[in-house]
Amino acid sequence: MKISLLPLLLAIITAPALLAQETVLTNNEVIDMVKAHLAPSLIISQIQGSKANFDFSTAELIRLSKEGVPETVIAVMRNPKATTAMAAVAPTRTVKLGDGEKVRLIQMEDISSSTANQGDRVQLAVAEDLKVGDVVVVAKGATAAGTISEAKKKGMLGKGGKLTMTLDFVKAVDGQNIRIRATSGREGDDKLGKTVAIAILAGPFALLVKGKDVASTKGTEYTAYIDEAKDIATTGK
Repeated sequence: MKISLLPLLLAIITAPALLAQETVLTNNEVIDMVKAHLAPSLIISQIQGSKANFDFSTAELIRLSKEGVPETVIAVMRNPKATTAMAAVAPTRTVKLGDGEKVRLIQMEDISSSTANQGDRVQLAVAEDLKVGDVVVVAKGATAAGTISEAKKKGMLGKGGKLTMTLDFVKAVDGQNIRIRATSGREGDDKLGKTVAIAILAGPFALLVKGKDVASTKGTEYTAYIDEAKDIATTGK
């Protein structure tokens, strides 16, 4: 009796293609979903229903945070069977935070052109609740951050120091990092609207001049503006 080998050969040929069709989630796919403005609950559902190969190295955790991946999503990436994280982001309401909304910030540390370096992170905090209607979308005390974009020490012949900061993000109530800028209106595609001299951003009374070095003290208040429209998952009614 002859046995046909054709079915076996077809199985061997098509098996790799079938395996390739099964998506394995990585950090990049999660970041893509965040950038596509998917709700955290949808991202978590996708993680829990898919195979994954996530990287939790320090560098990758920093990248996930900078790209705006909510802490609750990262928690489920670590433990896809977690139910507490899922409950934490299950929204009773999703509201739209509009571009250009004003948010007040407080500087949480002293900075000076004599000690600051380009690329240094500046720790900020939200000074008061930001609401959409009666719903809090960015809570008082929430984390915010900027980055020193230029720092020059005082020079010879009376040349003063220089200090500029780029505003980066504030953290919303659902854990998302929301981009912020320093001006109320958009300034095209360049960084003019995000990077402002400390003297302009903080106002003339926020600065201390120490022998021509530029310094700004802890507690200095800034006015920033939301730099993107985004859906925020809240527990507001």
